[in-house]
Amino acid sequence: MQCTMKPPNRRAKDGADVEIDMTPMIDVTFLLIIFFLCLEFKTLEGRLGFNLPKKVGQRTTIAAPLDKLDIGIVNVSRGTPRPDPHNPRRFELENHLCRWVVGPRPVRTIAELTAILKREVGHEVADPKTGALGPRLVSIKSGEGVTNSDVTQVIDLVRHVGFEDVVIAAR
Repeated sequence: MQCTMKPPNRRAKDGADVEIDMTPMIDVTFLLIIFFLCLEFKTLEGRLGFNLPKKVGQRTTIAAPLDKLDIGIVNVSRGTPRPDPHNPRRFELENHLCRWVVGPRPVRTIAELTAILKREVGHEVADPKTGALGPRLVSIKSGEGVTNSDVTQVIDLVRHVGFEDVVIAAR
């Protein structure tokens, strides 16, 4: 006896109508369009309000006032790493110590740095290109051995005191 039954996918090759439901694909496409229309793209760049270079190795110039407040972070004691018992990939530095330099003046304590920043926050400077008065720019420069938490601490302090424009200077 011969079996004359055709396989089910054979009908599609013979030209019979095959229906594909495109509704889920269209729904997903419209959801993606709505998602990207509602998304603020600035949030993708991060939440810290400072300017970073766009390309590695490229020097960037920022149209900023010439009168800026330079804050240097200097590592005094590197400290010894102490592993976190809950997360083996994380550690803290014991006896890690940093000092700061504001302009040419060395600063020893965070309270002294806060006092200096509070004195300087109200000064407005003229933009060299337009001549318009604007807030003073703060430039943060970190030295060798300075950790990201040291830089973040200074950024948070500068922003808390009231400075608006913060730039991290790279070597």
